[in-house]
Amino acid sequence: MSAHWPNTGSPERRPHVLVVAWYFPPMGGSGVQRVAKWCKYLPGADWDVTVLTAEPGAYFAFDDGLLEEVERAGVRILRTRSMGPTASRKGRRTVAPPSEWKRRLFTWLTGLLFIPDNKRGWKGPALEAASVIFDQKPVDLVLSSAPPYTCFLVGAELARRWGVPHMMDYRDDWLDNPRHRYPTPVHRWLHQSKEREVLQQADLVMAINRQMAERIKRRVPGVEVRVLPQGFDPEDMHEKGASSRSPDGKLRLLYAGMFYDAQQPDTFLSGVAMAMEQDPSLVSVLDTRFVGLFPEAKKSLIDACGLQEVVTLVGYRSHTDTVQELAQADILWMTIGRQPGEDMISTGKLFEYMGSGKPILALIPEGAAQEALEGYGAATVIPPDRPDVVAQSIRALVASFRDGTLPSGNPEWTRPFDRQRQVGTLTAWFNECLAKQND
Repeated sequence: MSAHWPNTGSPERRPHVLVVAWYFPPMGGSGVQRVAKWCKYLPGADWDVTVLTAEPGAYFAFDDGLLEEVERAGVRILRTRSMGPTASRKGRRTVAPPSEWKRRLFTWLTGLLFIPDNKRGWKGPALEAASVIFDQKPVDLVLSSAPPYTCFLVGAELARRWGVPHMMDYRDDWLDNPRHRYPTPVHRWLHQSKEREVLQQADLVMAINRQMAERIKRRVPGVEVRVLPQGFDPEDMHEKGASSRSPDGKLRLLYAGMFYDAQQPDTFLSGVAMAMEQDPSLVSVLDTRFVGLFPEAKKSLIDACGLQEVVTLVGYRSHTDTVQELAQADILWMTIGRQPGEDMISTGKLFEYMGSGKPILALIPEGAAQEALEGYGAATVIPPDRPDVVAQSIRALVASFRDGTLPSGNPEWTRPFDRQRQVGTLTAWFNECLAKQND
């Protein structure tokens, strides 16, 4: 167990929130962004912040820059050991993502043995370690963010133990999560019981989109669920990502992030190949870049589609470097594949894309992501399984690029996704919970 307890220098007793989050810097990737950016801005909104998280072990990507941002803000971080199939005995180390079939098999096997998830072994050490937090500085409110859903169990227990409000933040749905595979109906029932228990004890529940909130409310009638969408950090966009053009003058299409489950590059790559067959001159115009963890199994598809000359696999980059890549791109593309529950998937990358103001090519189904783009004004939205429509869209975008008429995003539409503004909403809800408790 390790803790970082910076001195904020404030002589006054400010309200204190404990944030329970397994995914937290120096872990990298999209899963840490929401909570990390809230923690960055909460101290400036007159809240002291302590984060209860796991010691970093084996993971796909690390980003020390994000950790430095949080530490500079004066956030306290308590890291504790974990137990279970994902716990690392070798300390922090970078590992390659498993192939898709191995990931699914591991998910199914651990789902058979661990409820609510394979981070269940963290609960005991987390609860034990948390006692030092309250001894050092009394906690006024607990905010837990999931997945993993073990965070909800930890947050609920600590809030009950200390007699303080508990706020739950759903980044992905629990019971109806499209990526969950329940081994048996009994497993689903056990998950449902756990979720109902913590929801009924919670003081306020948040979800990242309307579709997810409605599903939660249908499962547990009477529980109020509010929407606080994913977002972007304006400092990233304005300082680290000053807009610039690709140095070679080509049309740069960028994908930032990972591929997993139904989110795969196949439709896009096939569409690019089709566009180049229709117009061979595109080989000298297109520059398609992938920043992040590209699946090994899909690299052969680049060769099969004959795209070696127009595809660049950049590899994983820090968040700062990724924002710079966004700034140098002309068009940002994303995908949400066909799967049950596709309507409630709204990936974090979509909101960072919108924060950049760049045109977006979105291969997405109807649902939350499409709603998020409705008023953006610079989005081409197409089905996620139509490479022919991808080809048509790319040719149209190339024509706009050549004419200098590529659109820009509507800053008024993206304003509610500004993380700094969102913290204002978050602290208002914090104060509402405290006021209810004092009534």
